[in-house]
Amino acid sequence: MTRQPTSMQDQTPLSQAQDSVDKAENAVAQVLSHPGQIAVEQATNALDKAQRALSQAADEENQRAWQQAQTRFNEASDRLSQVTESPQDNSNT
Repeated sequence: MTRQPTSMQDQTPLSQAQDSVDKAENAVAQVLSHPGQIAVEQATNALDKAQRALSQAADEENQRAWQQAQTRFNEASDRLSQVTESPQDNSNT
């Protein structure tokens, strides 16, 4: 049985950046729903990886898609900052 090529072979720097932003958004959502030091570290690492991927894709032709990914990254980063800077007083609610 022959295996068909996977979509991973067709990924461009932009699609890789978009995927990294997706993963970063998911990691931040995890922090929002289940705050904890490990989740924060994982979200921070995911955001760092997404930022590197966005930097590598900055010269892509589709600047609109890149800008949308950058905006999503910024929003996720801001959400994580708000959570990590706010006191954990609402953990019992």
